[in-house]
Amino acid sequence: MLHCHANVASRLAVRMYIIAIAWVYVVVMIAVVSDSWLKGIVRFVFLGAIPIGMLIWLTVRRRRGRMAREAQAAAEAQATTNASGQP
Repeated sequence: MLHCHANVASRLAVRMYIIAIAWVYVVVMIAVVSDSWLKGIVRFVFLGAIPIGMLIWLTVRRRRGRMAREAQAAAEAQATTNASGQP
């Protein structure tokens, strides 16, 4: 069951990255057609870099938390198995 959940999560992550790449492309095109370099840089930073950075930060944070919980559950299961196996 866990394997199936991991497969679905990885497919969703791939879709998220595809959407993020497309968004960065759109923002770069908006920045390129801006009136000046300064406006282009500001638009890229506020429409592209900050939102994508926050998206990546939230994704990594959630993944690290999930991995920590799984590692803790595995350690507890291992400890219970070792404790019950000894006389």
